[in-house]
Amino acid sequence: MTITPIPRRGLYATNPDERLRPGTPDQPWELWLTGPNALLPMPDLATALMAAAEHNALSTDLDDGSPLQPVSYAVVLQNGYAWRREGAARSGASIAVPSLCWTAKCSVCGDLVEDEYIPHHASAEDAAADAVAREWHELPDGRLVCDRSDDVHDDARTQARAEDTPEQPDENQLAFL
Repeated sequence: MTITPIPRRGLYATNPDERLRPGTPDQPWELWLTGPNALLPMPDLATALMAAAEHNALSTDLDDGSPLQPVSYAVVLQNGYAWRREGAARSGASIAVPSLCWTAKCSVCGDLVEDEYIPHHASAEDAAADAVAREWHELPDGRLVCDRSDDVHDDARTQARAEDTPEQPDENQLAFL
């Protein structure tokens, strides 16, 4: 069975036939608010960019994480199409490349290792080693327990110590020499 992907239309598609045009063709600059699907005319690019940045920052600040909250973005439009700057943001700037990083989390309460910042590491092992260096405890199964002192955390650390300690020989057993 062969699956043929359906061509996707997008705001930034390179092929003009596949490019979405949510705005007004004869309006030089507009701000498209995706949540309410509103188009706001803008006098110039600078004003449109500032308004979009303000709207997107406010929208992010108001996001409470609820799955029922509507998502709203502000997109700058030029003659109805999404505007995109050509090239890098400034001379010498490069495109950010996403990378995977790791940080340690307490298996009891979910707190992250942090002091002034949350450290990020190249591997899970490096993150665990950093947590242990900060006086967290690593359980025999690899889980981490933070340095918080309460009954649940203390029980987890006690259990880890009991599992780390070798069993005491029974007095009826012969010791190996």
